Amino acid sequence: MITIELANTHLLSTDDLKRTHALLVHAYAITEKEMWGDNYSRLSLEEFKVLIAANEVYLARLEKEIVGSIHVSRLDDESFGFGLLSADFERKGLGIGRKLIEKVEKHAVSKNAKFMKIEILRPSNVDLPQKIQLDEWYRRQGYIFLNSMSFEERKPTKAEKALALITPSQFDCYEKALT
Repeated sequence: MITIELANTHLLSTDDLKRTHALLVHAYAITEKEMWGDNYSRLSLEEFKVLIAANEVYLARLEKEIVGSIHVSRLDDESFGFGLLSADFERKGLGIGRKLIEKVEKHAVSKNAKFMKIEILRPSNVDLPQKIQLDEWYRRQGYIFLNSMSFEERKPTKAEKALALITPSQFDCYEKALT
């Protein structure tokens, strides 16, 4: 059975922390290779620890083994957003991602949020099968496509990071009304 828990800096073992981070780095290295190139690391272990210390990371466990994680944060008075969703590719089809999303949606509702927002980074000039599947999967979870924006438009404070992109890319933005 998959269980979801808030990551706790004081209760998370060093091995669990390293495994969680490794799952996240691996997931993004695979799914964003066409945009960032080989050896892409979505965020450092230290950056990940900061998110955990801020109580913004949930973990998925199968038995006692960590099999995924998700980052959630408040965006404004009415909205939360999630990202850094990762699940063990060896455990595909078990509902890990869906359960992580359900948990952060419940978290947002408990904080009186009306909307959950997400974004998917994808190349502007080519359709990648994994990004098409991701779009379809999020739509099945109730997310509605809003618009597309360039990296610089969506993340103006991270414009320098956009210089590392190896192909023109954009963010597809989605939203779900929470009830």
